[in-house]
Amino acid sequence: MTLTSLEREFLQRLSVEPWASPPLFDHSLVVRLVEAGYVETATSQSGAVQYEITEAGRAAVVDG
Repeated sequence: MTLTSLEREFLQRLSVEPWASPPLFDHSLVVRLVEAGYVETATSQSGAVQYEITEAGRAAVVDG
């Protein structure tokens, strides 16, 4: 999968630490990363979506 610059930057930031989205974040921007298995998501009790990079995502950042 060829990553866009936005996707690559998102993965690089997640490689440092997990991230919880603000209320107005457009989740469609990173849906390909989730579908490809590069990022895992979970919903917190507050309703925020939490993103965490997977080993496949780490490999994509290194290989890119």
